[in-house]
Amino acid sequence: MTKDGRRRLALRLKQVGSGLAAVLLFVLSIEIIKSGAGGLAHLIQNRLAVTNAADSLGFGWLMAYLILSGSPIAAVAIALLSADALLPFQAFTMITGSRLGASFIVLLIGFIYAMRGHARGSALSTGILCFLITGSIQLLTLPVGALIMGLGWLDRGQWAALATLSTGINRLVDPLLGPAMAALPEWLLFVIGIGLITLSFRLFDKALPQLRLKETGLSQIPRLVYRPEVMFLLGLLVTMATLSVSVSIGILVPLSARGYIRRENLTPYILGANISTLVDTLAAGVLLGDPRAMSVVLIHMVSGTLVSLPIVLLAYHPYERGLSRALAWISKNRRNFALFLGIIFVVPVVLVLL
Repeated sequence: MTKDGRRRLALRLKQVGSGLAAVLLFVLSIEIIKSGAGGLAHLIQNRLAVTNAADSLGFGWLMAYLILSGSPIAAVAIALLSADALLPFQAFTMITGSRLGASFIVLLIGFIYAMRGHARGSALSTGILCFLITGSIQLLTLPVGALIMGLGWLDRGQWAALATLSTGINRLVDPLLGPAMAALPEWLLFVIGIGLITLSFRLFDKALPQLRLKETGLSQIPRLVYRPEVMFLLGLLVTMATLSVSVSIGILVPLSARGYIRRENLTPYILGANISTLVDTLAAGVLLGDPRAMSVVLIHMVSGTLVSLPIVLLAYHPYERGLSRALAWISKNRRNFALFLGIIFVVPVVLVLL
């Protein structure tokens, strides 16, 4: 085997190892969060004053900012639901907040890319666009989700196999985690669980193959995909494969800045990515073994699909023109951009204080 071959093999083995470690950490972290969440109901409802849907929306939003990731916060939301620290619709809105907060990572990637000498406007536009799309879709998802919950979907789900699966996982991890869970306070277990699940997503990111534009053929995308429904499906599939909206949308920052993908191609891609990014949260619901957790995540995904598909299929061009006007206004000068930043930081704080 040549030197390059050995190097590639070592890299593949490292990626496989990172992937396996990520899966193991994900399972362990969900169990730890589940054990620690039980004692946090009083803290969340009284000390943190998370007592209504607006509070939980802002809480999820700010927490995603804090750890620079949305998926761990979405998993925490359903763990708190399972521990009766949140009501179902509060968990739903906390997941919504985690999606809004996750958009900040894409904006941050664009800022870093601009600091490295690339055009500031094109580098930041993907992050701004991601915020605008996520905000507009999630705003519509909230009433749709509330309506579906009101129809009684939470009471109709039959997830009997989940309890059996969750019990089996508990038996496997108890020898590993039992002593620590017995010795540590619940709040500390919860914090450790959040740290581990965040680490698991970082390890999974490392397990993904590195993007090389020329080798992957992504530089040919402008010639291959112009149809919104194709980009919607691509965003859905890429995010499902990477289990990270920050990764799947983050790769668009250099592609857009270098002119490989036009701005109008980004919108349906981001719409699709915002739906399938909850696949990992769905897996967390399975591990929790709580039918309510599974139902809340599924309702969120269904609501996002019901809102996004009509836009992609029936009203894409008016929607895209509206986004373009908003993006142009925000990017026009530093004052407008500063106002945009102020809004995305002040709004979640106001929601928590309501």
